[in-house]
Amino acid sequence: MELLSVSISHEKAPVYIREKVSFTKRKQTDILNYVKANMDSECVIVSTCNRSEFYLAGYNLKDKFIPYLVSLTGDYITDYISIYENDLCTNHLMLTAAGLKSMILGEDQILGQIKDAHNFARENKSCGKYLNTLFRMAVTGAKDVKTNTLLSKTPVSAATISVNLCKELLGTLNNKNILIIGASGKTGSIVLKDLLSIGNVNLYTTSRTHNGNFNTFDGAATIDYDSRYEILDICDAVISATSSPHLTISKDNTQRAINTKKKRVFIDLAVPRDIEVYEDENTIYKNIDSLREITKTNNSLKIKEAEKAKLILKKYEDEFRIWKLFNENMGLIKRAENRFKNKDVRHYVYNLKSENNYNKFYEFITNLKENLLNEY
Repeated sequence: MELLSVSISHEKAPVYIREKVSFTKRKQTDILNYVKANMDSECVIVSTCNRSEFYLAGYNLKDKFIPYLVSLTGDYITDYISIYENDLCTNHLMLTAAGLKSMILGEDQILGQIKDAHNFARENKSCGKYLNTLFRMAVTGAKDVKTNTLLSKTPVSAATISVNLCKELLGTLNNKNILIIGASGKTGSIVLKDLLSIGNVNLYTTSRTHNGNFNTFDGAATIDYDSRYEILDICDAVISATSSPHLTISKDNTQRAINTKKKRVFIDLAVPRDIEVYEDENTIYKNIDSLREITKTNNSLKIKEAEKAKLILKKYEDEFRIWKLFNENMGLIKRAENRFKNKDVRHYVYNLKSENNYNKFYEFITNLKENLLNEY
């Protein structure tokens, strides 16, 4: 069984590329169904503001999936993809789930996003025993890292950094008027929480509604989404963090809405981007990629903890690799049992498996193939 991960992430692709592969849930369902029906493969899609990744288990995966992905996007995407096969795929998912491949090293949100992606694939019946086991072990490994390293003891998210950036750009948040678009989402809710903790900030929230129901939050005024431009003139900052594929703030409407000249900050945390705003002497625009430089200092302080994390994850990588090798060679092990009836082959194999030493287990299976358990 082959494993493949095709990644379009912040490591290689800028936000204007990432937003082109930020597929809606409906489109993700279509992709999962296509892979299942036409490639006879398992598939999980991990889609966040910093990455769109496709994990597959099957055969001849690269030759089948890359042309399909290009058909969805265009040839340009080949310049931005990273490909991880077999053991490298396992390693990549383990590191990603633990936040070691995030723009903000060790950030917490990615683990929940990995779990959500796995659950979504299971709901769509697009993953089987290989990806189920791989994702389950990756999540367990990430939890071990978070418990036994300092990577997440002082968690910093893109949302938190954006609030700090907003304060830095405005000089102070004291008595400032800030509009949060998408406060009910995972990222937006962190922005709201961080701003509420500061105090003495005039907060406004808005989001698209369903069935006429509004999300209201203590400490913030709720604005009808259709009326969002009406308060832009009083706003000192707008932070948008929705999962919408459409703009929440357009350039033309913003220019018409703003009459008062003062410094304003627009921070766009969404992929695809939510805000279409020009920059001038009074207007500052930042998006998710603008946070990269800010995170470098924070990440440098976590490098030692990241090395500890990799050692922890190695245990889970080896456990999965042994599990995979065992499953792929059960027929071979059974033949050995039948040939050597006087020896408890299965008991030996399970003891060897429990040692979690991949090199030793691999060597045993290799010798078994060559000599059919000549000696063990």
